[in-house]
Amino acid sequence: MKTYCGNGYTDTMIRWIKRALVALVAAVAIGYPLAGWSSEQLDDAARANLLSSGQARQFVTLPMGTMHVRISGPVNGPPVLLIHGGMVGGYGFQNWQKPLADAGFRIIVPDLFGYGFSDRPDTPYTRQFYVDQLAQLLDTLGTRTPVHVVGASMGGAIATAFTASFPARVRSVALMAPAGGGRVAVVNGALLWPVIGDVAFRMFGSSYSRDVIAKAYANSPAREPMMAWMAAQTRYRGYAEGLLNNLRNYDAAWQPEDYAALGRSGLPVLAVWGTADTVNPFDQSRVLARHVPQMKIVPLEGKGHAITYGETDAVLAAVIPFFRAAGRPGS
Repeated sequence: MKTYCGNGYTDTMIRWIKRALVALVAAVAIGYPLAGWSSEQLDDAARANLLSSGQARQFVTLPMGTMHVRISGPVNGPPVLLIHGGMVGGYGFQNWQKPLADAGFRIIVPDLFGYGFSDRPDTPYTRQFYVDQLAQLLDTLGTRTPVHVVGASMGGAIATAFTASFPARVRSVALMAPAGGGRVAVVNGALLWPVIGDVAFRMFGSSYSRDVIAKAYANSPAREPMMAWMAAQTRYRGYAEGLLNNLRNYDAAWQPEDYAALGRSGLPVLAVWGTADTVNPFDQSRVLARHVPQMKIVPLEGKGHAITYGETDAVLAAVIPFFRAAGRPGS
């Protein structure tokens, strides 16, 4: 039996390490392009199939690209703009549409660019990127009446940024466990580095996001339809790269200036928050309330972060009366 000692052992280990690195580089070189091209292209043909199959509702053309939007409720009803959080797309408000429409509201639920069945533009996903697309959407739909704005998680930060930019276009703001009140580590910082992050998200970003959502809904009856939606939106090219784009370019976790502007606006503000939230912890509600003194906080005892879709009845029990009160003259 051949044994190694001293420099002989070291040289052998170095050779094996070099071989392993070569094999890793080769695997990445092959897997990286295949991971992208194995996804489907979201083009006109794909959109036509999505419409004919009933998976998509409506596509609108904005200056920034083609956006998938779900619109329902009475044409003349008070408009409600629902802004989803990271990963899930507009489907996160699926259970809201009928109750809000039955209550007389006009519902507008976009898939923000990079999510769902909307385009994945090749541009930095900054704060302004999200604010501008919402303004373009309302302009394109001809929505001139001030809207009730709802934002969930990262969508709460976006809703606040939109309101800070266009307070005259907003009637009230309802936030579901919103981001913006404190920095929380979403991914390891190394995954945001050039090359490393690009490779990791291209190859594993979609499966990672599906795993995160599966864990969030592990004990929920809403898990199966949510996971079916996650499979549908992640099949299209650019989804995972959009997540990385967002993480690199939009610090949604900390935006005190926008919340301070929301406070100065005097608009009615509601925050619904699970007390067991580990993504945007409930203690952040107190941070935001200091910036937004008119904020009414509704705690959901023992609930986690996935309340928008997973706890719809409890959330809407607070949201619908809030909208009605905010819509009264002099409110």
